[in-house]
Amino acid sequence: MNYTPYLLLACGFGGVLLHNLMKMDEINRKDNGEFKFGKYLKLERFSIIISCLLVGILVMIRSEIRQLEQIGNWLGLAFIAIGYMAQSILIRYMGKAKNILEDKN
Repeated sequence: MNYTPYLLLACGFGGVLLHNLMKMDEINRKDNGEFKFGKYLKLERFSIIISCLLVGILVMIRSEIRQLEQIGNWLGLAFIAIGYMAQSILIRYMGKAKNILEDKN
């Protein structure tokens, strides 16, 4: 399959959306159906934006990353996974970096 940049963006954004829908479902279940979308969006907006930017950047530089070229027909699935995992990975590593910096101070 020939993946266009627009299709890869859609796959990546779909992964970001899937990740957030799963988080919203988890919160909704914990709160017995009293989920507040506005509150969630207010808390998560920056990590969602960062995830979308990461997907966009990877679409732009995909030809420079050999591992992405090697997966060939699985490229769409890879971008869904990148979009899905971007938020979790960024938050985890940003939290670790913050803790390391605070420990040094």
